[in-house]
Amino acid sequence: MSLISTLSRRMASVILIALPAMQFASPSVAMADFPQAPAAYFPNLPERATSAEGFLKPGLKLEKVANGDLNGDLLADLAMIIRMDDPKNVLRDSEDAEREPLDTNPRMIAIAMADKAGGFVLDAVNLTMIPRLDDPFMNDPFVDLVIDKGAVRLMLEQSSNAGSWGSVNMTFTFRKRGQDVALVGFDRTDLNRASGEMTETSVNFLTGRQIVSTGNVSSDKTTKKLSLLPKRALPTLGFMGDAFSFDPANP
Repeated sequence: MSLISTLSRRMASVILIALPAMQFASPSVAMADFPQAPAAYFPNLPERATSAEGFLKPGLKLEKVANGDLNGDLLADLAMIIRMDDPKNVLRDSEDAEREPLDTNPRMIAIAMADKAGGFVLDAVNLTMIPRLDDPFMNDPFVDLVIDKGAVRLMLEQSSNAGSWGSVNMTFTFRKRGQDVALVGFDRTDLNRASGEMTETSVNFLTGRQIVSTGNVSSDKTTKKLSLLPKRALPTLGFMGDAFSFDPANP
């Protein structure tokens, strides 16, 4: 962190591609008969490319590409989910050959801005926000990535196919603001699938307003609470950590 803290916010948004390839280590968790997921390393991405595919290095694949104008210059920019494509990260149950393999290949988020001279320039990268799927009982966290009305929206899910009734859906909304890709909105829905109890949290980081609604899926009755968050600089994509640990009151 000491190196990053000495750089400007502009450089911070792309610092992850300038540093040595980053390691993704898996926590020590019981995984039935699956082996431990190996450490994984992302290569640095090119700074420029003529297409989304041009940002790929060997061992990477495009999982999702969204197109849309992010900075108001009427040119279509790129938001990409790039996933590692290494067979060593696909785990198989040693006791059950028919069981579906567990793909632990990690993902990165990359934003590239259209250049008026042609092609795209890499603008921001995040290697940590989308959790790595390394637990066979958890559902894949990635839901979707879109560009809508000039904003990048990343949708994630935290849920289990065994052992838990709880589920969480999250949407992170980013906008290009000056030199940064900044987090301007956050929406989260917590649902207990057994009781039907539901909590919806919606945050507008531009105004600092947070609305928390509680209720039950079996009823139209909800209780809403409005609060104001402390004024802080907007979080930026390059500095976002694990989405499942995100706290809007302390981003």
